[in-house]
Amino acid sequence: MPPRVKVVYLLFMFFTILVLSQFFFSKTPSFSSSPSHTPKRNPVHLLVVSSWRSGSSFIGQIFNHHSDVFYLFEPGHPIWMKFQNESSELLHYPVRDLLRSLFTCDVSPLQQYLPKGGEHIGDLKFFAETRALCTPPACSTFIPSEGYDRLSCYHRCSKKSLKLMAETCKMYSHVVMKTVRILDLSVLLPLFRDPALDLRILHLVRDPRAVAFSRKYFILKIEDHIVLKKEGNENITINRVMEKICRSQVHINNVAKAAQALQGRYMAIRYEDLAYKPLQSINKIFSFASLRSTEDLEQWAYNITHQEKEGKNGVMTFSRESSKVVQRWRTTLDFDFVEEIQKSCKEAMELFGYFPAKSKTEKEDVTLELVNKEWSLE
Repeated sequence: MPPRVKVVYLLFMFFTILVLSQFFFSKTPSFSSSPSHTPKRNPVHLLVVSSWRSGSSFIGQIFNHHSDVFYLFEPGHPIWMKFQNESSELLHYPVRDLLRSLFTCDVSPLQQYLPKGGEHIGDLKFFAETRALCTPPACSTFIPSEGYDRLSCYHRCSKKSLKLMAETCKMYSHVVMKTVRILDLSVLLPLFRDPALDLRILHLVRDPRAVAFSRKYFILKIEDHIVLKKEGNENITINRVMEKICRSQVHINNVAKAAQALQGRYMAIRYEDLAYKPLQSINKIFSFASLRSTEDLEQWAYNITHQEKEGKNGVMTFSRESSKVVQRWRTTLDFDFVEEIQKSCKEAMELFGYFPAKSKTEKEDVTLELVNKEWSLE
């Protein structure tokens, strides 16, 4: 056989084998279900935006209980603690940049705000609020979700390297953070144009009178100083802080409605909705976050909102009959103080569906509904 013919023949055989192999392999079903053989879905990033004493820790723990979620509690806290003499307006920007890094599982920027350069997970003050940081690979000692307790997590896992936090974060399909340190949503708008992020905002609000009641028994001296820095913080009162917070909650909603980038990526929910209808609210939240609920999680949420007991363990330190918590301010606060809050937060109350108490009698009559249960921003 002449060399030229031989080459042509070999080429013909090669392409014939190639075509036949592609044909047969394309007809052969694949039985592999390994994640490495399936395309990974881009992670979902969700930020819970709220204010102090509004129930954001509770809603954060709802996400923390979900097996698909890597949850972080107050990532902006170390920034505020390091720059206590700055205003909330100025601190928005480093907080925003840190959120962006953490959403993409980059923990290196966090280290500059932590004590001793942030070598260990324990340098992050609230790390024990994150169940994922108390399990492998972040912590070799597995602590199951049932019987989970913060103290045990802190002692067993605090000396682990902060770098393990990044590795752990990358294992989850959802990264969720909650913050009370964003008072202006427009600062976050550049993040919605970031192709690396699928960012969604869950905006949690609460009756300002209940927030003010809780603030009477919970000291927030540093935070209040930062919040009122720009307005002049010589005379810090609960009423002044509440006026600023209520104004910011209205502004957050206005920005969300006006910004095209947030269409379909913003949802507002009230603490009272979680209290009165926990399972319905959780399912709505999870639908927004592209998560599926589970029976165990729904049972936990029902128990924690329908029991009045304290506990030393558990992701939440106590359970309360939440329908009673919603009304507690009405039998405790002076009517004069309630009137001040209603005046300072009039716009927020109207927007989010809270009715004013027009007299001491109305305030104390708990059968008179002061929360519009038909409220919806949709």
